[in-house]
Amino acid sequence: MAAETQTLNFGPEWLRALSSGGSITSPPLSPALPKYKLADYRYGREEMLALFLKDNKIPSDLLDKEFLPILQEEPLPPLALVPFTEEEQRNFSMSVNSA
Repeated sequence: MAAETQTLNFGPEWLRALSSGGSITSPPLSPALPKYKLADYRYGREEMLALFLKDNKIPSDLLDKEFLPILQEEPLPPLALVPFTEEEQRNFSMSVNSA
């Protein structure tokens, strides 16, 4: 019988107060996260896409025998500028769990 009258004391204090009929309405604020220094040069999506120039030529420094196997004469455009195919549009418009 003594076990029935004892209350359990685990979990945060604000949660125990709620279960015992206390008047706490919200948990206490968590400590502030430390502020990290952001990079000096940050670019968003639009700025990065604006840097792409279709007519850019390969830099002469890369026309070395070392880089020739991996170079393409015509650069591929960023995927953000390539329109979706019909199949991609169909898949993108469907619900994730539909199939």
